[in-house]
Amino acid sequence: MSSLLHKFRSYFLFLAVSLCLLSGCSSAGKAPSPVPGPSASGVPESSVTPDAAKDSFSSFLNQLFRQYAAADSLSLHYTISNPEAMQITKPPVTLGHFSVKELKASAAAAKKSLELLHSFSRASLDASEQLTYDLLEYSLESSVLPEGTELYDTPLGPVTGLQSQLPILLAEYRFSSPADVEDYFLLLADLPNYFSELCAFERERSAAGTQSCAEVLSRIVLQCKAFVENPEDNFLIAGFRDRLAALPDLTAAQTAELCIRNQKLIFTKVIPAYELLIETLEELSDPAIPPKGLCALPDGAAYYEHLVRSNTGSGRSVEELEEMLETALFDSLLTIVTFSEDKALRAEWESYQRSGLSALQDTTSQTGAMDKTADTDSSAALLSSLKEQIQADFPSPVKSACRVETVHPSLEDFLSPALYLVPPLDGYTENVIYINQAKCSPEELFSTLAHEGYPGHLYQNTYFAASAPHPVRMLLNFTGYDEGWATYAEAFAYRYADCSDKLRQLLVAEQIAGLCLYSLSDIRIHYRGEDMERILSFLQDYGLTKEGATELYYAQLAEPAIYLPYSVGYLEFSDLLKTYLSLKGNDAPLLAFHTFLLETGPAPFPVLKERLLTTFQ
Repeated sequence: MSSLLHKFRSYFLFLAVSLCLLSGCSSAGKAPSPVPGPSASGVPESSVTPDAAKDSFSSFLNQLFRQYAAADSLSLHYTISNPEAMQITKPPVTLGHFSVKELKASAAAAKKSLELLHSFSRASLDASEQLTYDLLEYSLESSVLPEGTELYDTPLGPVTGLQSQLPILLAEYRFSSPADVEDYFLLLADLPNYFSELCAFERERSAAGTQSCAEVLSRIVLQCKAFVENPEDNFLIAGFRDRLAALPDLTAAQTAELCIRNQKLIFTKVIPAYELLIETLEELSDPAIPPKGLCALPDGAAYYEHLVRSNTGSGRSVEELEEMLETALFDSLLTIVTFSEDKALRAEWESYQRSGLSALQDTTSQTGAMDKTADTDSSAALLSSLKEQIQADFPSPVKSACRVETVHPSLEDFLSPALYLVPPLDGYTENVIYINQAKCSPEELFSTLAHEGYPGHLYQNTYFAASAPHPVRMLLNFTGYDEGWATYAEAFAYRYADCSDKLRQLLVAEQIAGLCLYSLSDIRIHYRGEDMERILSFLQDYGLTKEGATELYYAQLAEPAIYLPYSVGYLEFSDLLKTYLSLKGNDAPLLAFHTFLLETGPAPFPVLKERLLTTFQ
């Protein structure tokens, strides 16, 4: 480690770094990558034949899209509203499968698809097809785990794990016809089978010595217990009748009958599935297993390198990223320390802590609403205001609607402060953002909605979808772009807030310092192999309490590299901005830069850098 991190250890950070710096984003409902991971395994080997591949690159992409979009019923439902219109045959209604065998089959399918991709001459394709070629190649290569590491990660992380994401995905399962309701019931009925496979996978991890430590498992168990604690009040029951309102032809008797069936499935299938998971994890929990990072496992460092590359989309090595994060942390802390003696700024910051921020054109009454709670009315008003304000620096948003919902109390302790649920590619105008009122305080509402809404996830996703890219691109996950853009957008959006320029700089510095600190902690745990004592000391030196540092440590043990897409993604976008300004001049309008990024769409950063140089040189 360089000495950069030690420069500020003697300073007290008067701006406390929040433990929940995900803003707190988790883009539930995102379609799987071309070779589905834990949430959508069970994909057969590629059905794309060499003869079909010779026909045209377009037909190859079409077949690939149909194959992977229909990997499992839940993924298909969230990917396309009308699969028949895209000549996709609906698969049997199940949640899919999860096992080492399925993960290996997915890897084999990826390799086969990659071979077929390479059968095309990239030079013979047009510019748009070449971009898709490059993105598909990167995605397919990144989806293949290092051999023998299938048991190194778990699908049951506290934040992005299946056990926490599935309830939201099921609660938002849209009903466009009575057939959708029947499919939904089949998915509920399949939950015990799917969770049984997850339990078997966890047993394999235990036998192989790769299981999570007892403390991590206990946190997942607590999450599951909260979900099943009051079955009669389970939110999958409470919200079901409201969703049936989308089917106006249902009679009162039919509605009542469907509600009874739903409740029965919750009691007899969903709750028992979670109880099985609880029982299994409690059985596997072993206090003798010490907490350890990935690098303690054979080839664990290589697996972590793969994870970082896949999650960030950066072409830099872990060592290079570590240096970049240290520099950004240094610069952010320098800003904080520089402003720490400004009494007027301190007073403004304290006011911000009490009442939060509004957009410049918001009214006092809207700000007052945010003083009390992150309620849906104030959230909708703030989103609307941001949507108008950003048009000075970003291309005009496409027409779309957005519901703001609150997370059910049974999930508040475990989910992120907010979630943007990615809509189907043929229904991108209907969006939903979930606000977790237990974790999204009034002062965080502005930045959270900028991250999840405008100019963040919702804006970027709808803008790109409206450009009618080839559907296969909507299946490609580039998390570093997605979360990097939302973090960049969140920081940029402070320009539209009712605060001084110094407070804007300070809030951005606090945000980036926290993300960089957490990411460096992650690297130390999983790549450097530092133990808990050293990690807690490292974090406490930068102002975290022992309790906060401990919470973060176990969160990072459970879900390696979870913060890196935010920090690295943000820094990569900042680097692209510097490149753009070096080409066009420091006073160049940013509209062209932002339009370029949005029209290119999600991509790894080396591809974005190359295209940026070609476009603006």
